Amino acid sequence: MRTLRRIAFALAVVQLAVWVAGRLAERSAPQDTDPSTDEFSLAAYTTGRAYTNRSTHLRTGSAVAVLGGITIDLTGAELDPAGATLVLKTRFGGARVQVPPGWRVEMMGRSEMGGNDLRVTDPSSLPEDAPRLSIVADTRWGGVLVTT
Repeated sequence: MRTLRRIAFALAVVQLAVWVAGRLAERSAPQDTDPSTDEFSLAAYTTGRAYTNRSTHLRTGSAVAVLGGITIDLTGAELDPAGATLVLKTRFGGARVQVPPGWRVEMMGRSEMGGNDLRVTDPSSLPEDAPRLSIVADTRWGGVLVTT
């Protein structure tokens, strides 16, 4: 019984240490979460985060999720006429991105022991001049989902 208590205590200490390390890493990560900005940066370490962008000329965005999750709502944003790029990195976590139905979205990148899923309007049904969003997803032991 004593051994079981020691194991439980050790697991609790490790869990607390991971949580504290995540909090410190998130504080030190560069973040710009202004909902009207044309360039945003997000981080979620051992936690969850929701972000909504309402930019009128969105150009770039980046998000990192480690042992946590991020939800990004771009349905109220307008892309820069030249298009926009979103860079997503997940490690043992996930990211969900919601875009308007009229955007042409392409996703590239890699996934190891996880998945990247694109569930948006079929590009062949969109006009050639539809706003373009390029997503670069680097996923390990997690996932990225992009939906309309």
